[in-house]
Amino acid sequence: MTSVRALAVEVLVRVERDRAFAAPLLAAKETGLAPRDRPLLRTIVRTVLRNRSLLDHVLSRSLSRPLDGLDPDVRAALRAGAAQLLLLDRIPAHAAVGETVEVVRVRSPRASGLVNAVLRRVASGERPPRVVLPRGTDPLARLAVETSHPEWLVRRWVADLGLEAAEAAFRADDADAPVDVLLDPRGEDPGLLRERLREEGLVGETSLWAPLALTLSSAAAGSHPAITSGRLAVVDVAAQAMCELVEPADVVVDLAAAPGGKTRTLLARGRAQRVIALERNSTRARRLAAAVAAAGRGTQVLVVRADSARPPLPRGAFRSVLLDAPCSGTGTLRKNPEIRWRLTPDDLPALACVQRALLHAALDLCAPGGSVTWVTCSLEPEENEAVVGAVLGERSDAALASPDASALPAPLAAARRPDGFFRVPPGVSNDGFSAAVLRRAGGSR
Repeated sequence: MTSVRALAVEVLVRVERDRAFAAPLLAAKETGLAPRDRPLLRTIVRTVLRNRSLLDHVLSRSLSRPLDGLDPDVRAALRAGAAQLLLLDRIPAHAAVGETVEVVRVRSPRASGLVNAVLRRVASGERPPRVVLPRGTDPLARLAVETSHPEWLVRRWVADLGLEAAEAAFRADDADAPVDVLLDPRGEDPGLLRERLREEGLVGETSLWAPLALTLSSAAAGSHPAITSGRLAVVDVAAQAMCELVEPADVVVDLAAAPGGKTRTLLARGRAQRVIALERNSTRARRLAAAVAAAGRGTQVLVVRADSARPPLPRGAFRSVLLDAPCSGTGTLRKNPEIRWRLTPDDLPALACVQRALLHAALDLCAPGGSVTWVTCSLEPEENEAVVGAVLGERSDAALASPDASALPAPLAAARRPDGFFRVPPGVSNDGFSAAVLRRAGGSR
């Protein structure tokens, strides 16, 4: 049987070499493991991805050649071994070194001696590891190594959020995200629903950001039958909070809607009586339809498989449109830590081009006097202020709107910036996000 450490190295190689995402790879690998072994696999992989630059810094001090020049299998094994030695408790050093060397002996036999020597040096060093950089190193460059975020992103967030808030966001990125669920009352009192779920073993805390959010006390609660059956939806507090910005209407159009958390939140919160949910990918569209059906909301949702940039819907016909635009995902780095190692500033213009087309389409669907709620899980201005500014500069029939702060949850109202954008860093409400509300000219409110 393949060992946990061998599976961890395999996943790490796929993530780096093939630009795969770790979460689905882990889910696939875990099916063949005993339940007691699954947490170790997930912990090793996530610890490496969240601490890669710190681990590389330590490993490089024990290598006589560049780490980047090593075979991907060897590099992944060194990172996995160093993560166990330096950052994980309860793993004996001899197990971390010995079993990692055995993995390399199978995958890259000639490198097993190198891995053994390097990991033994690492094991004899400080725990937690100390960052040793030349005197006079820029403090932000040091922060990038210490928090394992790319330096370009560190500089951006510190400039935008301030040092204290940026450091808090970096720390949040390197911790496990809580599991948030949407309490869909469907006519039941939310308080009674929470009490009934507590009796079923689902215990959690309510949120000031979203009235129907429940943050579960244990990550393992995500496998509770109420969730696996689809009766409850896993929907981040941040995603639920964004729906508070959506103008209530009988019918709301949800563009790029999968996996459907916002669709379900709109209905649960009464922001919509019906939702038209557009999704281009056929598999994701089917899953969205199945999810709303399992929640007992199937008759209220029309799932349309279509490109949201060219929606097959009548122009100017809808009072309220939600666009959760595809983006770089820099607000979701703790769930998808590999993003930080593959995204560069050069990737943002192409994403912004797609986003502009989607926003034009959303505004075209909007009736005079209606509104579009723009949302991304990105903190980058190229994907937010620049996109909205460019689109508004190209048309005279829309402008930024100012939602009534008294109607919003207090933390969300406080997140509004002077320019009209909402910006929340990771960890404050869970994921980080940006948002704005645009209104079409004409009509009456």
